[in-house]
Amino acid sequence: MPYVTVNAARLYYEQHGSGPDVVFLHGAGGNHLVWWQQVAAFSREFRCTTFDARGWGLSRGEMAVGRFSLGTDLVALLERLDIGRAHIIAQSMGGRAVAGLSRLAPQRALSLVLCGTTAGATDDRVRELQDELKDERGDGGLREHALAPGYEEANPGMALLYRQLNAINPPRPKGMLGRPPPTYRGSTHEMLAALAVPVLYIVGEHDLITSPEMIRQAKSLVPGAEYHEVKGAGHSCYFERAGEWNEVVGDFLRRAGRGTAGK
Repeated sequence: MPYVTVNAARLYYEQHGSGPDVVFLHGAGGNHLVWWQQVAAFSREFRCTTFDARGWGLSRGEMAVGRFSLGTDLVALLERLDIGRAHIIAQSMGGRAVAGLSRLAPQRALSLVLCGTTAGATDDRVRELQDELKDERGDGGLREHALAPGYEEANPGMALLYRQLNAINPPRPKGMLGRPPPTYRGSTHEMLAALAVPVLYIVGEHDLITSPEMIRQAKSLVPGAEYHEVKGAGHSCYFERAGEWNEVVGDFLRRAGRGTAGK
């Protein structure tokens, strides 16, 4: 099984296909396996790299280092796998790794696809929306809101698979991925803009974790960024509506490769 050791962590990864590099970053409820519908489609024209963040899936490493390891591990992984530049696709938690990449190795990004994540591009309105969504969700954990209302009833087999893939992950330290303290007013939007690469924000219509309004607000902070809303989908729109998601993202990657995305 393919592993690399980076920053004292042992990361599991897979690579499929050939062509320009695309690197997939999973969310807190996922691991490398959740991208099965994307790898099958994109590996026909791209080299697709999926991996488990430390402490997720088959990867292991000290978790006390906290959320900042997501970015430093990504940069080290790209170096170890000799991936000079790549299209980066991040779902939810994966946006934290994008923030780290933007700060530590901005030259490695060819384009960004930010799915259900602001990637740290925030302002007071985004923070207000985060508070409103927390109240709307109530006491249930984020995991209970990963899929659109009614998805499980309409697609019981896919919903079961989604939960089984999530169940592979070991427990993680409580609070590791919590929001910054209320006094924090930083934002990554200037770093994301300074990358000068095409950026696509994509979100599900019924996302109760990062709502369309929140993502549109984050998108407005990054000049030239594109936006797409997947109708009928929730937070995991890449999984729930893979056909539409793959079509939209595939078109964006091709245009990014030609230098016409974000124009």
